[in-house]
Amino acid sequence: MFHEAIKVIVVTEKFVQDRVCSLIESCGGKGYTLVSAGGKGFHHLHATDDKASVVEGFGNIKIEVIVRDREIADAIASSVMDQVFGQYPGIIYLEQVEVWREERF
Repeated sequence: MFHEAIKVIVVTEKFVQDRVCSLIESCGGKGYTLVSAGGKGFHHLHATDDKASVVEGFGNIKIEVIVRDREIADAIASSVMDQVFGQYPGIIYLEQVEVWREERF
């Protein structure tokens, strides 16, 4: 049986991933998924090939966390906006999802 949940997606520069992941945990997120990201952004094209990055850590990353509580999702988004995106670029969006094992989220 599936249960409603919320996926918070953060796309930002790879070198701030530890900071974002710490905020996720401090807001009540139980875990997250990290995926290399690329595409065309507001300012320019973001390459997905690791060899295209001149300095390691300057690639983009997509961080996904699934939570059952909207308050936790809002807290994660607010914390990242306030503590990371004031200095670094990135986006945050939410998706409604369904999960099977609700106790994991």
